[in-house]
Amino acid sequence: MKGKTISGILAATVTPMDETGEVNYEEIARLTDFLIDKGIHGIFPCGSTGEGILLAKNERKKVAELVVEETAGRVPVIVHTGSIGLNEAIELTIHAYNIGADGAALVPPYYYSFDEDAILNYYRAIARRVSEFPLYIYNIPSNVKNVITPNIMFKLQEEFTNIVGIKDSSIDFMNFINFKEALRTDTCVLIGNDALVFSSVLMGGAGAVAATASVFPEPVVEIYQSIKKGDIERALEAQRIVTKIRAVFRSYPPVASYKKALEYRGIKGGVPRLPLRRMTKEESEKMIEEFQMLGLL
Repeated sequence: MKGKTISGILAATVTPMDETGEVNYEEIARLTDFLIDKGIHGIFPCGSTGEGILLAKNERKKVAELVVEETAGRVPVIVHTGSIGLNEAIELTIHAYNIGADGAALVPPYYYSFDEDAILNYYRAIARRVSEFPLYIYNIPSNVKNVITPNIMFKLQEEFTNIVGIKDSSIDFMNFINFKEALRTDTCVLIGNDALVFSSVLMGGAGAVAATASVFPEPVVEIYQSIKKGDIERALEAQRIVTKIRAVFRSYPPVASYKKALEYRGIKGGVPRLPLRRMTKEESEKMIEEFQMLGLL
């Protein structure tokens, strides 16, 4: 099957934009190189932090193409290709396969309340079209309303060998534990909650898809690397730092805060796309002060 084995910390990257809210394609390469230089283990474009749902289909394709091109095989790339529309999700997933990505992650369809059979049929239709391409189910019920249960994953894996993993961005750590218990032992279970990286890796998780790692990859990578080296105390200290970083970001407007902080690391993140709002001058100054007090900027 096409694709690399996924483990470690994948940065859930922002999509750089200019001051008008148009994608700054030239900055994507600089962001990608910045993250790889800082030791990140993989790139996860067009997800929630990457405003994937707010991008037009052609924009999502071009962002994915540029990330894959710039990584040049140095680290795996898992492209988020989920959509409320099945045809769009299939088209984006086939595109990710064709450009040489290492896999695709897909949220379930959203807005409407879908039952288990509807969710299963959505993923079945996609998995059949890319039978040689690794797929990762993306559980983020707070954003999409519909929940991926261990039973849904179990049924999908019974039918499709290319459904190889799950990104669990729920808040409840029991979901992670239940996925680990219910699924094939070779299933790649990635945590999507930055506050739980330490706990999930200790419990046998493959790693994390982390938004904080898009700006401050070093401490997130440190959690994973230190655990693998057996230095649990150092890993726990790194997790404490990441949890504080996450708390700062979450106290400001989503996405905009990540992009503003990136400016202070030399990357032009720009502004978020409407209806996401920009940070005010006062918010920006306060946030940067908080990160400076943590010794990060």
